[in-house]
Amino acid sequence: MVAQGRLLCIQNHLAMVCDGLWAINSMIEIPEMGVLYNYIWHHRFNSPLDVPVEFADWVTDVATAVIDVGELLSRIMDWEASLHFRHVILVELKEMLRDLNSLVLRGSAMGLPRDPMGSMNPLREDYSIVLKNEVVGRHEDLEKLIEIFQQQQLVPSNNNGDDYNPFVIVIDGEERVGKTTLAYMIYHHTWVRQQFHHRIWVDLPLSVSTLKMINIIGKEFAKSINNEEYCDQKLHLELLLQAMWEYINEQLDGSRYLLVLHCLDLNRLISQPKWSELKNILLRVGGPGSAVLVILKSSTQSVSDMSFQNEVKDITTYCLKPLSDDAWLELFKRHAAMIIPPSKRDIVFKGGTFAMPLFQLVGQTFGAKFWGSLGHSIQVEDLFPCEIKDIHMVRNFPFAIVRLLQYHYLLDKDYNVILHMLTAEGLIPVEGLSPGWTEIYERFHYGRVSTFCFPRKVYLHRKVPGDSTSIPRCCRYLHLEINPRAIPFRLPTMPVEVSKKMIALILREDEATTQEDIAEMTFQVYKKRRTKAATAISKFLDKMSVRLVHLHILVVETSMIQCLPNEISKLVSLRYLHLSKLEIELLPKSLFDLPNLQILSLLHCKNLQKMPGRIHKLKKLKILKLAYCTKLQQLPRSITRIKNLEELNVEGCCFLRKLPEDLVSFKSLRILNVAGCASLSQIPHGIEQSIGLRKLSRIFVGVNEGFVLTQLQVLTNLQEIRLQNLERAEEIQIEVLMGQQSLWDLSLHWGGEKKEESSESTTSLQVLEALRPSLQLKRLEIISYKGVEFPTWMSKQQLAGFNSLVEVRLINLKRCATLP
Repeated sequence: MVAQGRLLCIQNHLAMVCDGLWAINSMIEIPEMGVLYNYIWHHRFNSPLDVPVEFADWVTDVATAVIDVGELLSRIMDWEASLHFRHVILVELKEMLRDLNSLVLRGSAMGLPRDPMGSMNPLREDYSIVLKNEVVGRHEDLEKLIEIFQQQQLVPSNNNGDDYNPFVIVIDGEERVGKTTLAYMIYHHTWVRQQFHHRIWVDLPLSVSTLKMINIIGKEFAKSINNEEYCDQKLHLELLLQAMWEYINEQLDGSRYLLVLHCLDLNRLISQPKWSELKNILLRVGGPGSAVLVILKSSTQSVSDMSFQNEVKDITTYCLKPLSDDAWLELFKRHAAMIIPPSKRDIVFKGGTFAMPLFQLVGQTFGAKFWGSLGHSIQVEDLFPCEIKDIHMVRNFPFAIVRLLQYHYLLDKDYNVILHMLTAEGLIPVEGLSPGWTEIYERFHYGRVSTFCFPRKVYLHRKVPGDSTSIPRCCRYLHLEINPRAIPFRLPTMPVEVSKKMIALILREDEATTQEDIAEMTFQVYKKRRTKAATAISKFLDKMSVRLVHLHILVVETSMIQCLPNEISKLVSLRYLHLSKLEIELLPKSLFDLPNLQILSLLHCKNLQKMPGRIHKLKKLKILKLAYCTKLQQLPRSITRIKNLEELNVEGCCFLRKLPEDLVSFKSLRILNVAGCASLSQIPHGIEQSIGLRKLSRIFVGVNEGFVLTQLQVLTNLQEIRLQNLERAEEIQIEVLMGQQSLWDLSLHWGGEKKEESSESTTSLQVLEALRPSLQLKRLEIISYKGVEFPTWMSKQQLAGFNSLVEVRLINLKRCATLP
């Protein structure tokens, strides 16, 4: 962001915005703690909320300002948009500065003290002064770690030729004891500054891939090298990893570095493959004496039990113990003194009521700050020990999980739309959530944490029923229920300040009400009301399209709309457009003038007859979903000119006759779904040349399409395969899936036309015998299999080799008498 701002000559404005955010950050802790505590208490014991109105309003306005700043910065990072809207961005930056300054003044007027440790970027050089004055009880740990680094500097190089093997320290310890703060103290220590020519701090996101992790670390290395012009011009162009690390090695020229890796999941970071690949790169850069410091944001198991120690040489584990009782009490008093009036301090401190509130919290720096901030108004003996952990978890949610919870609130369980919304915001890849993310989501959503995090996390998100006409000023993500029963039918009028900053808008028809209307009303009354509602929705979209210039996500699900307004092209920031069940026959040409559209989803638009040839104008399009557009007969040839397309879904397009012959032009295509395309006579030849195809989902196999299975052998990166209508496939002579070493999900579906029972059974067995998967398979699904017995590769002896198999689904196997 800084590099981009320098290129646009707005770095001074961005610097002032950052200063305003740090000023607010230093004041937010006390009201934030109060709001969180009261919401926990309210939801646990159904007690009345006891939060000062001015505090709650201030926290809400702060969150609104932060959301707006983040949205603006995302547009600044878009180079093309920044050039075109530079003057608009400057105006918005000035407005944001005014709002941030106003929030700081309001906080000061409420008597909110500033926390020095939250008042500036911890990587700033003068942050060492703050650490020296504010940290309690950690200087002995600091000196011990510095001594370990110093001793390592004196150790001669090993005899294995590994002269540049970086020395690794992992700081282990419980949650909230101050591991990150101790790492900052090391980072700013005078001896470290003198001995290490480059200090690189990297905050790694959760569940990051090896490639992305190495890319993130490489960029931070490059930015630490004093060559701003190179960083501005080269880093923006997304250099190949090899070129980036060659540049880093050239610039370091044998000098020592200290790399600090701040991560959420130590086990994932230092798993053998990831760590080995990262270590091999680090061996090639820097000089002897370089070091890596690893810290974990949350708690972990004992590092001494981890297998990676056998793979990493010169690794040292430092276990950070909880604060001593005296240090904990001193830290508590410091924070309590900021808000407790001097006249009451003697009573609080001498009385000892809050000296040792809960044994589980003693030793935790976060606990001392929390109780110090609220100690004057909370009866500690009434609070369960687990509460402090819950509050800490809410404050430290991964951003993608926060968004996932918010969208779940807005859209209930429509996970496909939710995942696309996350993809449009750049939080997850096109393939969706990895298993690791899913586990965390289940933990937070279904655990008790979610019961109290929503009131705080969703105040910028509103679900407005059809009869409501008011929208909160702070709303940025809005769900409007369309209810044609309202007489006269009206949609809320969004205030100008809201519509200008709206990020997501969801319009959904109330299906339950619609079904009741069909059952209760006469056809004439029902049709009349639907016509009025359709007119109102069209006018609303027409009016809002001009004003919603910053809208990222638009979801419209209703059968009342027969055409889209041409003004939809005004949504220049739109990234995700989801249109479902619309009665439209043709799409407006202006739709294909959206410069930033990444996902276009047209589901169950049963009257849509064709896609315009201008679709190639959507240069940033990554996902195109046309599922169950049953009147669609062909795709335009120009579709293959969309170079960034990663997913093409035409499932259920039963009259689609063929796909473009030059499908191989989709170099980025990873997901292809042609299930239920009954009129599709063949898959284009040459598909095996699309080496980037990673997940081929639900491919339709017809009676003359046996060649498709042999083509799959060449696609070596497939992870998931769906094969349908296998009863129409001819006998397959070779094992076509054995070479798919990356295949983890295989679904085989028979069904449809009836044949003579004996011949059908024999053919089915031969087909299934030939479809032997690789031993890496995790999930196997067989549906409506016509054979009497199972293939040899499903025998007891053969199945023993499938060590990764975790799920088997056998559905409607009417002729099989026994299982293997």
